[in-house]
Amino acid sequence: FPDSLARRGHHIVYRANTSNQCPGCGRSQWYVGRFSAECGYCATAVPLAEARLNRPSSAVGPSGTATNVPGRAQDKRRFARMDGEGRELQLLIDGSPASFALQNISAGGVMGDTAAELAPGAEVFVRFEGGVLVPATVRWSDDGMVGLAFTSPVLLDSSPH
Repeated sequence: FPDSLARRGHHIVYRANTSNQCPGCGRSQWYVGRFSAECGYCATAVPLAEARLNRPSSAVGPSGTATNVPGRAQDKRRFARMDGEGRELQLLIDGSPASFALQNISAGGVMGDTAAELAPGAEVFVRFEGGVLVPATVRWSDDGMVGLAFTSPVLLDSSPH
């Protein structure tokens, strides 16, 4: 399946903030998920135009082969990080809340300070300001700093607060 639109040809996608008509029945009632939208009448599914495969651009060249950038270490992160300093969240560890001072956040996880002792592989929930709980796994822990990976990527609001 070619990555570039020019090589792939025409395909139907669901576009946010526009009127979308179902290619199956012509109606416009949709259930929108993370990667696809489904017609509320006939259940035809189409991919979201905004959904894409995130590949590190420094690691994969246009031909799909690995490239090396001289003098610069390759960034192995799948998701861009956003600064989160000043935000206080909670971790739910076996149902008990613990404070979590956020350092940075991405669609794939968070990093921050906590007084709780967490071992790599431990499963926790991150409670965001609105009360939303997101399951995560401890990837690393070092002197109060903890790196957590979300069980599945989350959609972040990148607008200024």
